[in-house]
Amino acid sequence: MNNEMVTLRSETLALDAIIRKTAQQASSTNDGPVDRMIFLGNQHQSFPTAMVKDPVLEPVDKLTWMVIMLAVHETGEQSAFPGYDAIGRMANVSSRSTIARAIAILRATRWLTLCVRRRRIDGRYQGHVYALHDEPIPLVDALHLDRDYLTFLRGALQHGHRRVGAVAQEVLNAISEDIQAEI
Repeated sequence: MNNEMVTLRSETLALDAIIRKTAQQASSTNDGPVDRMIFLGNQHQSFPTAMVKDPVLEPVDKLTWMVIMLAVHETGEQSAFPGYDAIGRMANVSSRSTIARAIAILRATRWLTLCVRRRRIDGRYQGHVYALHDEPIPLVDALHLDRDYLTFLRGALQHGHRRVGAVAQEVLNAISEDIQAEI
């Protein structure tokens, strides 16, 4: 890889600092497991054209992104990630597996990043910190923010929903092609 691909953007470094602060703030509370959300982009009620036109995403994937975004708008940029029930109500989707599939596809396509898995000192689950993006982030940024991104993609090949596996395979193929082009 050349230096242009490896250099992290200043926005990513700033986001990394915000993620660490959010995770630290969330860890300092004695609340039960709660996922946190950070939105990256301009605050507005419109939706990115790139989201609407993304040829990989199906309507339910786009709607899930939009519902998560609306939840961020309603509660502020460092808010709780909406649960499956809330997403289902707002998107009129009754299947939890459909919501899980949409979230997995958003993560695979880098519209959504799982940045931190929070655990208490005793090891019990305390929640996650996600970042929602107004465009898919570059691979180098995704690898920095989500250290398990490639592991997630490889595991997604065996996902219970065939579409998640197909999207993960497309993403892995694109990554391989990019690497081959650099050699």
